[in-house]
This record gives sequence, C-alpha cells and structure tokens, in this order.
Amino acid sequence: MVRSVTDGGVALDSIGGMLRKSRERAGLSQDAAAEAVGINRVLLNYYEAGRRQVPLNVAAALARLYGTSLESLLAGEELVGSGIDVSGMLFRAAPRDLGDGARGGLRLFEQRVSEYIELAEEMGMALPGPGRSPFPAARGASAKEGAWAARQLRRQLNLGGGALGDPFQVLDEHVLIWRLPLGADLGEAPSGFFYNHPQAGFCIAVNSQMTLGRQVFTLAHEFAHAYFHSQNADVVVSMPGEDHGRERFADAFAGEFLVPSDELRRVVGELAPFDDLANPTLVVHLQRHFGVSFATLRVRLLQEKLISRSEYDALGEASPGRLALALGYRVHPADMGSYDLNPLAAQPTRVLLLVRAALERTVITPGDAAEILGTSTEEIRQLLARPGAADEERRIQQDLEDAAFGKHER
Repeated sequence: MVRSVTDGGVALDSIGGMLRKSRERAGLSQDAAAEAVGINRVLLNYYEAGRRQVPLNVAAALARLYGTSLESLLAGEELVGSGIDVSGMLFRAAPRDLGDGARGGLRLFEQRVSEYIELAEEMGMALPGPGRSPFPAARGASAKEGAWAARQLRRQLNLGGGALGDPFQVLDEHVLIWRLPLGADLGEAPSGFFYNHPQAGFCIAVNSQMTLGRQVFTLAHEFAHAYFHSQNADVVVSMPGEDHGRERFADAFAGEFLVPSDELRRVVGELAPFDDLANPTLVVHLQRHFGVSFATLRVRLLQEKLISRSEYDALGEASPGRLALALGYRVHPADMGSYDLNPLAAQPTRVLLLVRAALERTVITPGDAAEILGTSTEEIRQLLARPGAADEERRIQQDLEDAAFGKHER
C-alpha cells in the first residue's frame, strides 16, 4: 500500500510517459482511467504529456488502478499484480464486450478489494475466505423458482415479509457491497456483478451511474447470484438485455425480494375498499409500506397481475414526487430526477469501520484513508467526526429518559 507523505507533485519529468505506458498495458483509455480516479480526462492527458506536474496522491491512485505500485511505476518496472487477476476474470465473464468505462470500473473494483484485504491483514483482522451459501444451487430459471428462492432467503435472514428499509444498509452485513462507476452506456457496461473472492468472500458491485431505483433492483439481482449461483460460478457479470435463464431467475428473485407478493396482496386487499390500483395516489400510499420507488411498485403490480398493461402505462404518466408532497409524504429518493450519493455511502460498512479503526490506531494517515476509499480528506474528517449533541438534541434525549426510566432511576 502506497503511503501518501505529501500533497505535492511527483517531480520527475518521466512520470507522464510511465503513466501512459502503464495505462496502455492495463488496457484502459484515458476516459476510463480518469473517471475511475475522479479527475478530468484533459488533466490526465496533460499529466501523461508532461505538461503538468502530477500530484503524488493522483499518481499513486493511477498506479494502483493499473495494477502496480508508485515505486514500481517510477522504477519503470512491469505491472505487478496481487496474484489474483480479478479484473481479468470479470472481463472474461462478461457476456459481451465491455466499453472503456466498464473496464475502468472493473479495475477500480480490483483496487478497492485489494486495498481492503491489505489493510485487514495489516490490522490483524481475519478474513472470511470464499463465501458459502446455505442453499443448494438453483436448478431452474423460472419466475416461480426465483420468487420461491427470494422467500427462502428472506426467511433465512429474518427479514420477514415487509419493507427492507434501505436495502444497501440491510444487506451490507451479509456481503461486501460497493457502488462504483461501471459505465453509463448499459449497452456496453454491466448493471452490476457478483464475485466470490477467495479471501474477502461474497462481493457485489452495483453500477453507480444508473438511477437509484435501478441500483436497488440490481443489488437484489446480484444477491440472487451470490446465494443461488455461487455454488457453480465464482463470477457473474450482469448486463441488461441478456436473456439467460440465470438472469431471468435473478430478475424474478429481485422483484419478490424487494416487494413480497403475499404481503403485497394482503395490503392491496386492505386498501381495496377505498380506491383502485389504477389510481397513482394509492400506489404512492403503497410505496410507504414497502419503502421502494414508485417504478418498482408499479412493476410489481403488473408482475402480480394486479393491474392491466394499460393501467401500468397510465401510472407511468403520474408524477410520484408531486403526489407524495401533496399527500404530506417525503419524496422517495429513487423518485427524484437526480440523486447525489455520498462517497462514503458507496463503500461497504466493514471497509469504513476498518479504515476508521486504522486511523484511530494511527496505522494509516488521513491521506492514506482517502486513497483507500477513493474520496477526499474532507470525507475522511466526516468519518472520524464525533460531534457533540446540540441543546435541542439533549432535550429530546432527556425527555425520553424521563419517560422510560423516571428521574429516580438516573
């Protein structure tokens, strides 16, 4: 792991040429490499051409993306890998050719996992090894079997039949979940992928360049691959438009996992006397029960044959955000036109906790942490912050304590 010692530039004229050669050997375009490390392509071009000095943290991030170290890059050495060609396996597992953005995203995933494993070993934390599902491999590919599998996994994880809340938070304790830029053009980029890493176990990456609703659905989809296809495959790369049985199974699983059919029918039955499902207001009410986007609920109503195709199309003309506000609800984040993801929220919780522990024990510096998480030092300060309670917050806590314990018990 390269430790950042300064925010200054790498003062060697030859660094630009080395960066260019390493990028080309890694098979990445300037666009893909720049997007993966969060800089502008024009700026990367300047660095490679020697027209601007490369900041040390940027040079280190690019080196890791290309599968080498800054020291090796400066020495002009060939790429040095970790012994596991993660991105190569993902490239080969993709059902069709990947674009530059996708290739950069897969390299970034390899970098993130490698950094996590290296820091875990440095901190003396035991890694789980390859993940193992408690279920046998899925034998069929029908929607009925996918839905059955979703109900079984919900039962296994004690999730009940209601809303999951934020699926990324709920499922994060079971698998490592990253949200990474895998490419905006889904014709040549995956919506997500599953990888059973031999050291880190079950890992899922979701394409952060999709809408939030699509990200949630993809997370559930990849969860199906982890628990019902990992018995036969260590890697599954999901690309829209692929009609393989495995993908159809995962799609049916995702719908049932997010909105269980039995619970959906029960709630619809209770609301039936008051309205009909073709009314978007009722769908907005249903959203609050399941905690999903308007689009997800609309799809599930059609899948369960609770609405007709014409009613489904008509619901698509409604504005769920304005309806929610008119009813006194907050707008569901997945129904917003744009969604800004906090960089820390794109990381698995276990990775954040490990980085925070390493910072508190001074095993790494804030600069190191920013490189590991691919974020800024400002976000690292947020990770370490422990702000004190404001007066109003203290009053709220005091009020509840008085009700729960009584003054004589404190």
